[in-house]
Amino acid sequence: MKTCYQAMLASMVMISLTAAPHAHAADQQPIPGQADAQKDIAISDISLHLPAKAGAEQPELYFTLTNNGHTTHLLTGVVSSACGRLIGYHTDQENTPGTRHLFQHMALPETTTLVFASAGYHMLCVAPVAQAMTQPNVQVTFQFLGGSSKTVSAPVTSAPQ
Repeated sequence: MKTCYQAMLASMVMISLTAAPHAHAADQQPIPGQADAQKDIAISDISLHLPAKAGAEQPELYFTLTNNGHTTHLLTGVVSSACGRLIGYHTDQENTPGTRHLFQHMALPETTTLVFASAGYHMLCVAPVAQAMTQPNVQVTFQFLGGSSKTVSAPVTSAPQ
């Protein structure tokens, strides 16, 4: 009798393990209006500015985001192989963990333009890749809720001496 219960228990465990991925996959519905966020978002005026003195500061990434759609989208990350990581930064304010992670959870309201320039919020290139900094352009990828992304080419510019 004990063997019968063990066999039934083992069968139930195996059935639940094989059914779990299917049940989980069924729960993952696409987020309405987010699947193709990259089609609504325009990225312009992008550039990576090198510091005036090598090693003195970190390169800064400036850009403009325009949501041309009629749905609010969410920016979930910005990455570039030219940087170990990109973090949020504000020129004139205290830079808190919230500022550093700003571009990991940023709402992009419908039909709105957001400018990230040198005199305000923008991004710092932490651990820049030296070889990439000698190229005329670097690739920067913007990631959105729903899994879409958009990669753009950012000119690398030298700071005035």
